[in-house]
Amino acid sequence: MSIAKKHRVLTLPCLAVMTVILIIYHICMHFATNGKRYVGIALSLLFFVSSCSFSFAVFTGQSGFIKTQESYNEVVAYSDVELAAEVEVEPDDSLLESDEGTWKEDESSEYTGDEGAYTLDDILESSEHYAVGDKNQDNDPEAAENGTGAEETPVFDSSDWRLILINKQHPIPDDYSFELGSIKGNMKCDERIITDLLDMMHAAKSDGYNLMIKSPYRTDDRQENNFNERIKSYMKQGYSYMDAYKATSRVITIPGSSEHQVGLAIDITSDTYPDLKQGFGETEAGKWLEEHSCEYGFIVRYPENKEYITSIDYEPWHFRYVGKDAATIIMQEGICLEEFWDKYL
Repeated sequence: MSIAKKHRVLTLPCLAVMTVILIIYHICMHFATNGKRYVGIALSLLFFVSSCSFSFAVFTGQSGFIKTQESYNEVVAYSDVELAAEVEVEPDDSLLESDEGTWKEDESSEYTGDEGAYTLDDILESSEHYAVGDKNQDNDPEAAENGTGAEETPVFDSSDWRLILINKQHPIPDDYSFELGSIKGNMKCDERIITDLLDMMHAAKSDGYNLMIKSPYRTDDRQENNFNERIKSYMKQGYSYMDAYKATSRVITIPGSSEHQVGLAIDITSDTYPDLKQGFGETEAGKWLEEHSCEYGFIVRYPENKEYITSIDYEPWHFRYVGKDAATIIMQEGICLEEFWDKYL
């Protein structure tokens, strides 16, 4: 200030310098006294971005779902799959069989989807809309519509209900609607896929494989309960909650993002191998389904060696309806539904 008094020309510059110094001082004091709070916020954000699967889309938004396995692996290096694999406690094999829960509701409750398992003969006993042999298996209405023997790749529409993408990054839309149809008794699924499902079961039986379906449509409450019960099961083995959550998300889709909740997914095994285990893929019935399911509009939704994309372990029993044209392309090219969207939609 003495300099400013002697040299009035420097008064304003001196005041400006002092103001800047005071501002910097107060900012530094603020961070010094609230440092722990900001460090906590920064660490929370860092943890969320590095470990939460819901953040994947942020990284892949500019380049699509995937471009190459190598680049995608870099993006999801800390996905649920890798994080769950780091858990040191060995899981009980019985917990990795499937996402079919054991929760039962009382008789007054709405349909849950937990209605046992049925073969084709069981279904046909009470079926009023299907009779064995009433369709020519070689008559594909979709192929006829697009031209028999046509070599051109069909044009797909992202608004097609058969192609809806449901996963952790794409939960079920609030405005999505569908009608349930009865497979047998209280076992239901989207009514639009029942005929193709029964056609596939009939073709399999003609080739000597008696398929068994279970756990098609599930209510939101059922899916949520299955997820929470599996977390509890892992925690009883010694997992922390976070590790149990990550391990559970490998075998059960997060509530609100399950294809079972819209009736488009069905778990299928056979009467000779009824368990929902990865070993089903090595059975003759499992191999038949992998080869022929696309002819009826179904795909193996969580194929082997695609876990880095789907974030779900290989499930040879989990089949999703996508329509015959899309299913044929997906199975022939050995891709998953996410890759199909990236390439064709």
